[in-house]
Amino acid sequence: MRKFVVAASAAVAALAFVATASADVLLPVSQTLRFGGDGTHLWNKFGGDSPYDSNTRALRMNVGDPNAGEYVFAYSNRSLEISKDAGAVANLSFEFKATSHVGAGAPRISVEFQNGDIAYLSASYCNHPMAATGGAWARADFTRFHDNCSLFVNGVQYSADGTKSAWRVYTDAHPDQVVEQAYLVGDETGVYRIDRLSLGAGVMYTSGNRVGKRCTTEASC
Repeated sequence: MRKFVVAASAAVAALAFVATASADVLLPVSQTLRFGGDGTHLWNKFGGDSPYDSNTRALRMNVGDPNAGEYVFAYSNRSLEISKDAGAVANLSFEFKATSHVGAGAPRISVEFQNGDIAYLSASYCNHPMAATGGAWARADFTRFHDNCSLFVNGVQYSADGTKSAWRVYTDAHPDQVVEQAYLVGDETGVYRIDRLSLGAGVMYTSGNRVGKRCTTEASC
């Protein structure tokens, strides 16, 4: 997944933050959500929204041929500069429309560690349907859910065990790991719909860069 990070780092300098007046919390420039890849993305109200939002908007990503660069990845300056002990990282989660694309590997959060290892946090392995939507939407929360949730590192599966999250199971087994960066990836052909995204960097994205919710605890996002 390093191709995403290289492209992201090159793009940061060329992107500017534009704040829109709002009564809600404005995101600082370091937390502005940015995008890369030749797929398309748009925060809009058509196609449904998470039931826990009031803004009626969700992120729509359209991925064509990933081999032709038609993938989408999302990140912030802050999510590329986490530099924190893995055991101290929280809020790696997102909600997704279950009737949109949910493949074996995407949508996912990819987490890169200081030693070069990469954790793959895919929705399909942490798929918790949301009752309020009749199963139309689901949540993947790798740092909070204690059951039916797994992540992969170096081909090894780490699963929530009933008392610990999948992330905690992994970090307990690798206490020296340091998280460098995290980003959302859609690199399988299809249309995705994502909401309430948190990349472990202190905020939750619910409507692009206009408003954001700050994550002060694991339960807050």
